[in-house]
Amino acid sequence: MPKHLDDNTLLARLAAFARKPSPSEALALARLGDERALPPLVAAMTDIMEGEHVSRYREAVRTLADLPLLQRWLGGDLDARRIAAHALSAHDAKHAPLIAAALVDADDQVRAIARRSLRAWTTSPALHQLFRGALTNPDPRVRLLAAEGLGKIGDREDLAHLNKALETEADDNARDRLSWAVEKLEGDKLEDDASA
Repeated sequence: MPKHLDDNTLLARLAAFARKPSPSEALALARLGDERALPPLVAAMTDIMEGEHVSRYREAVRTLADLPLLQRWLGGDLDARRIAAHALSAHDAKHAPLIAAALVDADDQVRAIARRSLRAWTTSPALHQLFRGALTNPDPRVRLLAAEGLGKIGDREDLAHLNKALETEADDNARDRLSWAVEKLEGDKLEDDASA
């Protein structure tokens, strides 16, 4: 059960963390279960995208940002949607449907943040269905990432989806990535058939 602090104590801890983040305090704040900690936790996670502490900041965001909280924030005002979109980069497989929703958000920045999350996950089987659905996204950059993901983790059944997308794709970069994915999966299929 989350420990609850009085407002003044919590706000002081959040301000101190925002000034000088640390992985141990990030986890401690996340365990409090107060969603007001989400903005500074996300800021710390996105500021430290590499290095030894990044996994601990991601863990803190995953600990606090459960699906209902993220869904609520993604339905909120612009600032909330942008914070929630950044939280989706915390590498939680359960975030796949939320990434899909953020990819069609009205705000360019929310969509850009969601594309970064999608790019970071192009080797994750957890996003397989998201990649299939994203082949028809209005943004050619998303379609390109979807093709890349399916080329990396797809299977024979994805060939039909990729070929259908290739027939109608107008963007040259997305077409190139779709063609690459088709060739990759066809090559994998030939190797599987030869070894069988």
